[in-house]
Amino acid sequence: MNNNFDNIAGEFLSGKNGAKISAKKNQIENLAASADGQKVKAMLEQNGSIEEALSRGDMAAVKSAIAGIMKTESGARLIKNLGDIMK
Repeated sequence: MNNNFDNIAGEFLSGKNGAKISAKKNQIENLAASADGQKVKAMLEQNGSIEEALSRGDMAAVKSAIAGIMKTESGARLIKNLGDIMK
């Protein structure tokens, strides 16, 4: 994804909840590198509309796309594992 996503992520990480995420950076990176993480990444990259929706600020479209990915086995496992890391 392009720099728009990087900018949004950077802004989020610099917020007060960003410290909690930063403390778990290695675990999150390992999850992203996992088979499920790579499958979800491929799904996101195939759906160029997510990147376009982010650049337009169309959060309804982003939420819809993410909801669709979360309905897949890989997406559901990834979200569950991310939730476990963030507890």
